[in-house]
Amino acid sequence: MDLSKIITVAGKPGLHRVVAQGRQAIITESLADGKRAPVPLSVKVSSLDEISMFTTGDDVLLKDVLAKLHEVNGGGAAVDSKSDDNTLWEALLKALPTADRSRIYASDVRKLFTWYGQLLKAGEFEKKEEEPAKEAEHKEAAPEKKTVEKAAKKKADKAAKVKPASSGAPKAATVRRGGQRGS
Repeated sequence: MDLSKIITVAGKPGLHRVVAQGRQAIITESLADGKRAPVPLSVKVSSLDEISMFTTGDDVLLKDVLAKLHEVNGGGAAVDSKSDDNTLWEALLKALPTADRSRIYASDVRKLFTWYGQLLKAGEFEKKEEEPAKEAEHKEAAPEKKTVEKAAKKKADKAAKVKPASSGAPKAATVRRGGQRGS
């Protein structure tokens, strides 16, 4: 599961996928309804790849917590995010027994299960194996394209360096006169 392109946007509900990046905004697509929208670079954006959860030991990446939740639930839906706090905590502790209850807020647990539901509905857990193969094919094709572009550029530069035929006028006639008196 690749979460590097999945982001949260401050002020917008739900998760979004980065589609493209422009000069002054990134184009995102909502996982919930598929609508695209520009997000200015001044808005706070967080990639799910960078988020981690507090535990009693070392922090655990959100990617690992979501994968464990998926495994514990057998690939199906988890507890409803609108359930009471104790139910949500019990479900989280099944997947992450070392979760630090004193440093994780109930709203964070609720958000975790909301995000899990959105990722499950969008099919992000099944994309685990397909994405690296496509990226490898793209990387292999890219060098060929670059070499063709380089060859075309060299040919264009060579053509531009060819000197034009002289007009036969003496060189002194083409010299520009200075603006000083007496010249």
